[in-house]
Amino acid sequence: MSSGSQVGEKLHQRGYLVGRQLGKGASGTVYLATTEKSGRPVAIKVIPGGRDTRDAEHRRVLVANETTLSWKLFHPYLITVFETFADAEFDYVVMEFVDGGDLQPYTTPESCLPLAEILEIARKCCIALGYASRCGVIHRDIKPANILRAGAGEIRISDFGGAIFRNLDKSAIANFGSPAFMSPEQIRGDNLDSRSDMFSFGVVLYQLLTGTLPFDAPDSQAVSFQILYEAARPIEELRPDLAPEISAAINRSLAKLASDRFAGWEAFGKVFDPEPAADASRAMTEGDSEEARRLGIALFDGIDPAGMRTITARHREWSAGDVEVFQPGQTEIAFLLDGRVDISARDGSFCATRGDIVWICGVQPQGAVPGGFRPDLSARIGILSLVDLCENPELLGKLLPRLATILGAKARRGTGRPTGESDPLAKAILATRDQLVRVVTQLDESLKN
Repeated sequence: MSSGSQVGEKLHQRGYLVGRQLGKGASGTVYLATTEKSGRPVAIKVIPGGRDTRDAEHRRVLVANETTLSWKLFHPYLITVFETFADAEFDYVVMEFVDGGDLQPYTTPESCLPLAEILEIARKCCIALGYASRCGVIHRDIKPANILRAGAGEIRISDFGGAIFRNLDKSAIANFGSPAFMSPEQIRGDNLDSRSDMFSFGVVLYQLLTGTLPFDAPDSQAVSFQILYEAARPIEELRPDLAPEISAAINRSLAKLASDRFAGWEAFGKVFDPEPAADASRAMTEGDSEEARRLGIALFDGIDPAGMRTITARHREWSAGDVEVFQPGQTEIAFLLDGRVDISARDGSFCATRGDIVWICGVQPQGAVPGGFRPDLSARIGILSLVDLCENPELLGKLLPRLATILGAKARRGTGRPTGESDPLAKAILATRDQLVRVVTQLDESLKN
């Protein structure tokens, strides 16, 4: 690698052994590495520093975004960032290793994936990008190279370095993105919302399904002209085997005006759903029941089958072996599946074991619980996104009071005295509960209207 000995030594000091290069892009080079502690593989993006002020600012924004979003976004279909750090010449982003590579190799007529797999990828990308949108995040560089294949139909969306937060991000890198996948408003430099990413993803789907780009020309300027002023060839002319609603949805996502695309990701994603929405009265399958039994968390006792199905489908497991201090995002429940977690609070500490709720966010770990909590290497931690559960206000409404009760009991067990207003952990729990109640109430009112 360039400056290989320097980079390798720096990473070795952090407990990583660097292996082969996985890929190289505009923002940096990605290497395969293993952790000395457990030998587990990780991917490490190495971002070189520039010699002038502009390059240094570009690098600063990329790494700041990766760092911020490792806290803000935590979802099964988004890449997990474990840590970021820097030295005088390089910045490093340590993330989940996905061994299936990206989708770029499947973008020619001879290499297209099976239709069923592409539609499953489409469905999951819409779910993930809808989650990011609800968190106020616009990716700005959706393309095949930034969608990783974790298995047949399994994906992780990566590279949020150029992302912005709604229209309020003044530190965003200008003119960021890949020309062939930019929306018309992105090319013009207009304010963006999630429908810009929708256009880019429409281009991705068009290419995955046909092996060609909807807007293709010898240079980026000509491509931009096509995106701005020329209509794409309707996809059904190249893939007449597609269901009419799928062809119509992809054509709609490529509309020149954002207002002519889908209003949100949920409507776009429903087109790719292989079956109608589950009947709330339908009994849990044997697989659902086994998953619920395996979780075995008091928080979920008595939840109806449809609610349990939502929970078991959306929780994600985190292996603690490579994480010295676990720091989840701002809107998740964490619960212990196996192992041990030591929690340090200002007024004492306690140990959590299988079945315990170990953290609810709403304040950063340096708030009520400095340093978060430290899991042993064998710990497996389940994560349940409350942002996703906000799609189901009734279910979330049932969980919130239980969270306060269960976590309050843990706090009392840790401090040896009743939980009161002076207990910072209890205050954090109550503040988070109240905040989420407001979110759910607002969402409920919007649904009624």
